[in-house]
Amino acid sequence: MTRDVIWWPDAEEEAARVTVVTVSYNTRDLTALLLWSLHRVLEWRALDVVVVDNGSTDGSAELLAQARDAGLCDLIANDANVSHGPALNQALSWLAGRRGPSAQWAWVLDSDCVIARPDTLQGALSVVEGSDPALVGEPGWDPWHQCETLGLYSLLLRPSRVWQPPVTPFSAGGNPIHDMLMSARAAGLVTKPFGFTAEGYVIHRGRGSLAAVAANEERTNPLYAWACDHSEPHFNNVPGARQKYRDLLAAFRSDLGIVTGDSLVRSCLRHRR
Repeated sequence: MTRDVIWWPDAEEEAARVTVVTVSYNTRDLTALLLWSLHRVLEWRALDVVVVDNGSTDGSAELLAQARDAGLCDLIANDANVSHGPALNQALSWLAGRRGPSAQWAWVLDSDCVIARPDTLQGALSVVEGSDPALVGEPGWDPWHQCETLGLYSLLLRPSRVWQPPVTPFSAGGNPIHDMLMSARAAGLVTKPFGFTAEGYVIHRGRGSLAAVAANEERTNPLYAWACDHSEPHFNNVPGARQKYRDLLAAFRSDLGIVTGDSLVRSCLRHRR
């Protein structure tokens, strides 16, 4: 997994700068909702967004290209689905090779997340004080490896610490964060818990790609049968999240009308802080 990785440079960090990294695969409207919430809900001035599109065929690539051209995000467009972990490695390597001062934090978000509170980053970075962690994320239990983990759907990482040997990049299968997390802990790096979803800062739909497979009746997709029975939102288990998601979705649809690249760009630029 390290063959094509570009490690983080020894360069100046901009303390207030955060770069969002997300991977899109046939989640066009969900990805648009995420971008909308980053530009319309979140309050954070020094924010970059990098989207890796994994060969989507649902119009995601075209919508994201318009968002890129308008300055809402940078776009890495793949011809095929390289899977989630390698796409994250691709984005972080792209950032590592970019000239100029580096972001202090990379914020990995699933494309089916939506920012629910303006102070999300302020809240998450409040745990940094006094301990200087390398990873900040939602605590959870990994049933496959039988160990404590951090949720990859919303994860803050300090690239100058984590995107360096001996820490392992994201893996291709299973839980992509497991090897990274274990190697970071073995290297003595500090990890800190933060309730992104439990405390209502971020709403994670969960299984967004599976929901799209079911909704689009992709019967030739090998996950189709599984998707039909396993695409209920994860946020059903978080008190208040379902209604908040409905409210945000209603505001998004009211703001954009028909979801297109043009309507997304107009909305985000109209309200850009």
